[in-house]
Amino acid sequence: MNILDLKSKKILFELDLNARQTDKEIAKKVGLSREATRYRIQKLVEEGYINNFITILNSMKLGFDWYRTFFKFQNTTLEKENEMIEWLKKYASWIAKVEGKWDINTGIFCKNIYEYRDVIEKFLLRYSKYIERYKVAVITQMWHYHRDYLVSKGQKKSKAEVMGFANKEEYKTERIDKIDYKILEVLLKNARMKTIDIARKVKTTEIVVRYRMKKLIKKGVILGFRSFLNIQKLGYQYYKLHLTLQDLTPEKKERLFNYIHRHPNTVYTTELVGGADLETEYQVKSNEEFYQCLQELRKEFGDIIRDYEFMQYTKEYKFTYLPEISFS
Repeated sequence: MNILDLKSKKILFELDLNARQTDKEIAKKVGLSREATRYRIQKLVEEGYINNFITILNSMKLGFDWYRTFFKFQNTTLEKENEMIEWLKKYASWIAKVEGKWDINTGIFCKNIYEYRDVIEKFLLRYSKYIERYKVAVITQMWHYHRDYLVSKGQKKSKAEVMGFANKEEYKTERIDKIDYKILEVLLKNARMKTIDIARKVKTTEIVVRYRMKKLIKKGVILGFRSFLNIQKLGYQYYKLHLTLQDLTPEKKERLFNYIHRHPNTVYTTELVGGADLETEYQVKSNEEFYQCLQELRKEFGDIIRDYEFMQYTKEYKFTYLPEISFS
């Protein structure tokens, strides 16, 4: 069996749509038996195509801001870089290796700017001689697209999951308690875990887990459940594109976003305060494919793209959307 044949790619896509689907539900959609589907999922995990199964949260709903920080190193060694990355892991929710203008990209959840300031000051106090420069932006919205490219080269048909808020009418912080938090902790490590097993870990009943999960989804705290894929092993490269825009009327913005939302290879789009006007990320088979995506975008929107820069992600060191919360 070719582990990456069309059937397996369809399984990967279904797990990316909703990792909590049962083997039976996925089997029906891809045209396999439940046993064959379960076997393929196990092989995809064992052979490293799937790193784990993650839960996407709207952490802003929990009262956190997300500070995106790029760092460029200087006068350093690989050992020192690894030491700095290990230090940042204590605070950052996401860390990725970057090739290009920067060396690493991080995302840090904080309750306010003062918490973020304290983290950065601690980091710079310890490592400032190894930092040439850094750049901070605050993420206001982030679109998480599904990987339609696994099964189709046409326009996306799946709907993105959006972290953050579009306007002030949406601003609302949701309160969670220790049980909710423990459930989220378990789901972050394994989004496919059965509710009975979650209940054992949380030390509550399955009925409570089902009710709490349903409530967290309804409140918009849980956005979705995904497979965290090993992109390089799947044969894809990962690029991030920063766009500086001009003359962006509401109509032009809507047209640009619709284009990006429908593109089969986009995986994230981010709006921020600070930094680029818009960031979008692509997973493609080659440099040439990315350049083609870029040229098509510039051809379509050359009147509003004033400037751009891009970089390549080569490794992700940490990924979680659950900030640390203390309960008194």
